[in-house]
Parts: sequence; structure tokens; C-alpha cells
Amino acid sequence: MGFLGSVCRCSGALLAIPIAVIVAVMVETPTVTKLEGGPTFQAPADEPLPDATEASKEGPAAPRMGSGSMFDRIAFVYDSTNKWMSLGLDQHWRSTLVKDCLQLQPEDKVLDLATGTADVSILVGQQLRTLGAATDAVLGVDPSSEMLRRGVSKVESSGLDQVVRLVKGDAQDLTSVQGIDAAGTVADPSAGAATGSIDKISMSFGIRNVPDRAKALAEMRRVMRKKDSSRVCILELSLPSGETFLSKVARGFITHVVPLIGWVATMGSGGDEYDYLERSILRFPKPMEFAAELGRAGLPVETITSFAYGAVNLYMAKPVL
Repeated sequence: MGFLGSVCRCSGALLAIPIAVIVAVMVETPTVTKLEGGPTFQAPADEPLPDATEASKEGPAAPRMGSGSMFDRIAFVYDSTNKWMSLGLDQHWRSTLVKDCLQLQPEDKVLDLATGTADVSILVGQQLRTLGAATDAVLGVDPSSEMLRRGVSKVESSGLDQVVRLVKGDAQDLTSVQGIDAAGTVADPSAGAATGSIDKISMSFGIRNVPDRAKALAEMRRVMRKKDSSRVCILELSLPSGETFLSKVARGFITHVVPLIGWVATMGSGGDEYDYLERSILRFPKPMEFAAELGRAGLPVETITSFAYGAVNLYMAKPVL
């Protein structure tokens, strides 16, 4: 099938979603689940979780699906496809994470993991600047050079280069990072986040792609200051499990429309990457299961806020003091 034919298929799939359903998602009141008496810190299970990334169909030399190199390949359409796939609501979800979940204070040091093109880092930086924050109050970390290159340009255009610092790094080991500029030049490794140096941690649509989630959660706990105002806010996609009509529509959108949008947006070059997006959502734990993972890592979840009829969940956790 040619590219134009695929565009027609995409258009047809979008039109098949009733306008009333799209409106319903936009005016939906999020569901907040409070977890009382969350689990305390336990040693990780002996059996490690399976690698969240996967081999490329192009062979072992190609970037693994879910890796920073994979995101290098789709960085040029990442922001625009996010808007199409989320019906324009992705910025609202990120804004809710920053304004309602993080509960920023002027002296906060914030770590934004999987910062990508820096949308959340910029939102955090804007609010902290309003509160009178100090220089380098936000550290945005991502494994993709191409995503970061675009993020650095956005940070500079927002006038936040004194507040937000973007670096290339791995959520599984934050002891060493590499600076990067708007030209994509990566600096030599330097010290990353020190133990007990971070007040707030955010992560949007990224934990699903970390090869070893247990290592990433352990790093979050390591770098976080152990105080009552500290918190971790993780926004992630999930396959809706409800049996209502709108839950079924949201489920169908994720499994059928999202990969097609990605294929069309990349003019056919990113089909495998957006097929992986669907598979990664299907494999990700259900909300209560992921909350249990956070609890076992010493980050008990206090609330889960669900958007889009369960397709998007915002986890707010605090460290065990």
C-alpha cells in the first residue's frame, strides 16, 4: 500500500472515533485512587524483570526498540506525533504532573528523567523561575542525543538555560552524565546526581522503556533527599482494563490508531518504532502492579491519578523516611 493510501487509512481510523468520545476524554474528570498504608522497602526480588527493550527487526546492528538510539530515529516527529496520539492532551497531563503532583518549592532541586525534548523540564523551570529558584535547579536526563539536541534549543528559546540543564545519561545509573549543546555535541562524562541531592523527580512516558526498572527505581531512591516534601511523580501509559464503552474505545485507539499515526507521521520510516510503542504499553504492568514495584523499591505510592479512562496514569510516591 502506498503512502497516500496509508494516510487515508489513518484518516478513516480517526474519523471512526465518535466526536462525542473525543470530547468526553477532553472534559473527563480524572479518577484518583488513594493507596493507604503502602508497602515499605523490601529487597528486590531475586529474579530480575525482563529487559523492557527488544531487538530490532533490522538485525543486531540496528538500535534496540526502546533505546536512546531508537528515539534518535524518531526525534524529528516526536513532539508532533505526541499531540496527534494524545488528541492534544499530552501537555495537559504533563502540566498536571508539574503543578499538582510535584508541589514545587523555591529551593527544590528537580531531576527530570526521560526528559526527551524537555517539555517537562521546561514546565518545571518556568514554575521554579517564578518562585525565585537558583541556577541549575532542574537536571533533565535522557539517553537520546537527538531528542536532547532539540530539547536544548527549546530550553534556550524559553530563556531557561540558567535554570534547566540537559544531559545525556542513563536512568539506571545516574552517577555519570554527559553535557550536550544545541548542535548535538556531547561532552566528556562528568559527575551526575549525588546521593541525597534531589528533592523532586519527574518522569513522563519513559519508565516503560527502561531496560531494568528495578535499577532505575533504586537510583531514584538513592538520589532523593529523605524528607516529607520529597516526591516522585511518574506519568505512564497503560492499557485500559475497564469494560465501559469509553474504556474499550481508548484501548482500541492505543492498539490500532497510535501505531498507524506513527507510521504516517514518519512517512513509513518509523513503523517499527511505533509498533514497539504499542507492544511496550501492552507489556507494562497494570497500575496497582507498578505501584507495588515502586513500594518494593522504597518509594510507596500515595495516589494514582488516571486520565483518558485508564490509558494514562500519574503515580505520586514518597521515599521511605
